[in-house]
Amino acid sequence: MIKLHKKFGYRPRVAVWELTLRCNLQCRHCGSRAGKKRTDELSLGEALKLCEDLAALGCRRLTLGGGEPLLREDWPIIAQKLIDLGVTVGMVTNGLAWSDQVTQTFKTLGLESVAFSLDGLEESHDYLRGHKGLWRKILENMDSCHRAGVHASAVTTIYRRNVDELEQLRDVLREHGVERWQLQVGTATGNLADHPDLVLAPEEMRTLVPRIAKLCRDGRTPRVYPGHNIGYYGEPENMLRDPRDPIPFWTGCPAGLSVIGIESNGGIKGCLSLPSIMNGEDMFLEGNIRDKPLKEIWFRKGAFSYNRDFTLDNLGGFCRTCDYAEVCRGGCTWGNVARDRFVRDNPYCYWRQSQAKGDDAHAPAAKHLPVVA
Repeated sequence: MIKLHKKFGYRPRVAVWELTLRCNLQCRHCGSRAGKKRTDELSLGEALKLCEDLAALGCRRLTLGGGEPLLREDWPIIAQKLIDLGVTVGMVTNGLAWSDQVTQTFKTLGLESVAFSLDGLEESHDYLRGHKGLWRKILENMDSCHRAGVHASAVTTIYRRNVDELEQLRDVLREHGVERWQLQVGTATGNLADHPDLVLAPEEMRTLVPRIAKLCRDGRTPRVYPGHNIGYYGEPENMLRDPRDPIPFWTGCPAGLSVIGIESNGGIKGCLSLPSIMNGEDMFLEGNIRDKPLKEIWFRKGAFSYNRDFTLDNLGGFCRTCDYAEVCRGGCTWGNVARDRFVRDNPYCYWRQSQAKGDDAHAPAAKHLPVVA
């Protein structure tokens, strides 16, 4: 798969931009340990120049995130600039600062959608977010969007307290007009590393992944989209991936290949979820736009080497021996970092866990990898 990426060229087609690290919550699972804004966040002028550079490099879709993006007051100006440049723009928000006025601003600007973080039913969500009453407010926000014709979606981090609530939560989302729902498994980085009791065990993927696969293909709304740390291969693989995709199965981490992450001070990473200074790590920072142009950072020889220069020797343990090793590349890079800095041997892989317990042992692994005509 890396050869195909090289053939077609590296382009940051999808971007996630941390507009500010400032946040009005202190969530128990926050990977970036958000709260206070960075002391050196980009000025509006720098942000607008970055918009131009992203569009020039071929960025097609961009998500405004944080921290809490609504706490950066000039976010509408940045969003409008991107939209004017032909970039499809969305936002992920915790919903606390949302209002009917924000809904109208969204509609006027023409952002594609807003994704509200909703992490389980009421008790589970408010516990994780540390703010009683937030769950009900988010449902009100979704209703506000639905009335105004703004597309509202949801993002759920799966953790110990909400893992058994997914089917019920989906019914709630449907009642409030949500059409798209992204699921991701809580990864023990940032604040969640301080709460190991909330993290699911690897062997739980044997039952969780088939449940998510069923949600993906049961024909009901909201449509379910699994995050990059959910999978990989085995019997559920066909159901997990969108059948409309040209390659409807997991093809490895896209960080630094087709995805770019931008920190609020101009730091560039392959994926915004990858740790950096807030977690005492700098190996994933490829440069800063204040020091070098974005194009130079993106195309620098040796940049994003964990993916662009991948070889099978980068894998260890089970992943090194797996039939899917060359395509999968160890699954989610963020997940691998969380467990042992950067040993690419992913215990949260469905195929690995199913094989360890003898599931599907009667069939060769290759049976479960879809064939693309």
